[in-house]
Amino acid sequence: MMSGFGKIFGGVAWSIISNFTGAAYSFFSVPVLLSYFGKQYYGLIGIALSVNVYLRILDMGFSSGNIKYFSAYLVQKDKTGLNGLFQSSLFIYISIAAVNAFILLILSIFCQSIFKLSVEESEIFKQLLYILIVTSFPIWGANVMEQLLRSYDLIAWQQRVLLLSKIGQLAVLLLTIILKLSIVNFFALNTFCYICIIPLYISRINKLNLGISFIPRYHRKTIAEVLPYCLSVFSFGLFQFSANYLRPVLLGIKLGLTSVTDFRLIEGIANLILMLGSSFVGVILPYATKAKTLGDKKAEMQIAGNGTRYISIFLAFLIFGIVLSSKELISLYVGPQNVYLAFWFNIWALSLLGLHNSALSSIVLSGNILKPIVYMSAFSSVLSLTLAWVLMDYFGMGGVIISNAVYVIIQMGYYYIYYYPAKLGYNSIAIFLHSFFFISLTVGCLCGGIYYVFDNTRFSNLYYAIFFKEIVFVIIFIATIYTFFLTNIERVYILNRIKNIKI
Repeated sequence: MMSGFGKIFGGVAWSIISNFTGAAYSFFSVPVLLSYFGKQYYGLIGIALSVNVYLRILDMGFSSGNIKYFSAYLVQKDKTGLNGLFQSSLFIYISIAAVNAFILLILSIFCQSIFKLSVEESEIFKQLLYILIVTSFPIWGANVMEQLLRSYDLIAWQQRVLLLSKIGQLAVLLLTIILKLSIVNFFALNTFCYICIIPLYISRINKLNLGISFIPRYHRKTIAEVLPYCLSVFSFGLFQFSANYLRPVLLGIKLGLTSVTDFRLIEGIANLILMLGSSFVGVILPYATKAKTLGDKKAEMQIAGNGTRYISIFLAFLIFGIVLSSKELISLYVGPQNVYLAFWFNIWALSLLGLHNSALSSIVLSGNILKPIVYMSAFSSVLSLTLAWVLMDYFGMGGVIISNAVYVIIQMGYYYIYYYPAKLGYNSIAIFLHSFFFISLTVGCLCGGIYYVFDNTRFSNLYYAIFFKEIVFVIIFIATIYTFFLTNIERVYILNRIKNIKI
């Protein structure tokens, strides 16, 4: 058990470190680049990246499908199937990159009228799009390599390599300021930081001796097996994507830019939680697929129960730790005049506790019973967006926050009450109570108690307030989790890891 725990722990730990570095870069680069390039020109980068991120939906579910089937082929030692899927995925991803490039090219032709840009701004924007067009092919191809490496239990290694690219982005940021680089040069170098790690991926895959060919080729039989699953993942992913990304659009239509700005101000901190909390599905999915392929029900149950417990502990620490100092954090991040947003941020943050079922989601994605999820995702997405439209009349921007919480509750209710027991045969109530609810309730009470104790304490500055509250929270949290929510085997494992740390 602990061998599996150690592998998952290592993968998750490096994934969190890599994602945290990326989040830190996003957090600190915004004011630096905004000041250096100016609001208008920095906005060009924002638009270019936003368009490109939206086009990621062209993935069509292959990111999850490839990890599932790569993992299954590795367990079965089916090198023919493995190579067939790898070559086919390269062919499909390069085709997607071509579509991606074509859309960006059309956008570059009409960008001046679409975004109401000046002649100079449109010329710069076109160059940014050309960079994205050229780099889209190697970047889409690298996705297949990442998926194979993850499936081979090389998640920690892949995340360490990815961390190099993010450190490179930090270096590019510094060089831009020191050498006074242009916006186009900055964008090109920033994008190159990711491309430069692709040779490391190729070298590592070659060393695995899996008989992999890097020549794109379409294998009809392989795709016929994989495609239905990928399209199912894509279907409910599309609804989840819409539920998340249409909320600011609805705000802009109904309440105007001021409400959108309020939403964006707290979205930055919420996205930090989302980014770190979503580190688990891609890490656990290969293990869940291998357990299901081997028919290892014991391993599957350990992922469901223990995996959920580990994730719940991490999320409780992250979310309640941020909620504890949310007023101070928002004041420091976007100014004291926006402290009123802390209330809505706290609701948003608490709704992100729904990410605790990432281990269970990995098991769901490792199977083929996805149609009920597609239907439920469609229903809950439409319902929550309709509710958002209605609630904005009463709560303003808070209406979309409430509707998002309702979306999470509906999804959790459906999974725990129906899907997990009926489709997977799990004792979902026991998993919910022992691997999530009691942990979250306990940590929530700790957070509330510490907040109450410090509520009337006056600090000389906000940094002291955050430091003292958080240090007390961390100490009590560690003691509580170690005493009540870890098994003896896990305590021994952690103590041995601590003892082996060399200073």
